[in-house]
Amino acid sequence: MKDKVILGTVVMLVSLNTSLTGLASQVDEARNDAEVAVINQEEVSAQRLRSQGDEYTREFLIQFHNATKKYRQAFQLGIADQAAGQTHSFDNQVEQAAYQKGREQGNQWSKENDEQEEPQIKSGGTSRHSLDQEKYPHRQPLPNQARFIARIAKHAQQVGKEFDLYPSIIIAQAALESNWGSSDLSLAPHHNLFGVKGHFGGQGTLKPTTEFINGRPRQVQDIFRSYASDIQSLRDYAKTLQQPLYNQVHRSAVKNYREATRALVGRYATDPNYDKKLNQIIESYQLTRYDDLKKDGSESGLTRGYQQLGLPPKKHVKASSHRTVSEHKKISPVISVIGGAASAGMLTGLKKILIS
Repeated sequence: MKDKVILGTVVMLVSLNTSLTGLASQVDEARNDAEVAVINQEEVSAQRLRSQGDEYTREFLIQFHNATKKYRQAFQLGIADQAAGQTHSFDNQVEQAAYQKGREQGNQWSKENDEQEEPQIKSGGTSRHSLDQEKYPHRQPLPNQARFIARIAKHAQQVGKEFDLYPSIIIAQAALESNWGSSDLSLAPHHNLFGVKGHFGGQGTLKPTTEFINGRPRQVQDIFRSYASDIQSLRDYAKTLQQPLYNQVHRSAVKNYREATRALVGRYATDPNYDKKLNQIIESYQLTRYDDLKKDGSESGLTRGYQQLGLPPKKHVKASSHRTVSEHKKISPVISVIGGAASAGMLTGLKKILIS
């Protein structure tokens, strides 16, 4: 009898050990596949993940999220180091691959700049990566633009003061990223003014977006953060800019807003003309008036801004409910790896969507 009990126990332990070994192997495979997908910027099919089972999918998504975050940070650091002539190394294969690609991107921009710089200098021009000196004519904002400025100006001043940022840049970036508050994401119930990806407080929404995969634009679906209010969106954006990568964006570190917008290029956005786009919005609609705070912190610039917009002070006007056509298109469930060119957000928490 004792021999049978012992034999049964041995068989059970061997079976359990075999099961655990197989499970560990599946977990390792999922983690490795996720890292490879991020490194190669591969499209990941939700259907393929489901076919691998819940455990594989869970581990894949956890590692995919972690690797994506590491990739983005290392990629941006690579661009910055290439410009500064510095070098870093990483033990993690994802970070090392991303860092190298970032340096390659920075080197490519440098070569393109060198190719254009010589004829520009001969003609009396300047390098496109130098501080933007363009003079942009003042314009009267359209009704929807005036409403959007009035909608977030007070919040922008509040966040700017709290996080040492230019309110004018906050407003311009929000306008650029949300198409003046007309994008579906920027409206209630999401209030995502900057197109930030991932979850916020457990809240997120699945939306179509255009990503550049292997240099080609493709429509994919991603999770975007959902906020309870505009001020919550602005604060989350401002917290992102507290990273060391964005030191030169702060008011205390630069002489004027144009130096700050230049510091966003290659860090917050890969668009080499990102600073010019922001400067044009700021200058055209005279958003620097919101940067002018009295020493006691009162909102002199805000009141003057409302007057120039032709709106009564502190009046909150409901934004347009227009939604873009592209955001209603039905597309195949594909997950992008890195995120939008002008977005600082991350892809997170897709398990409930993919395996529900």
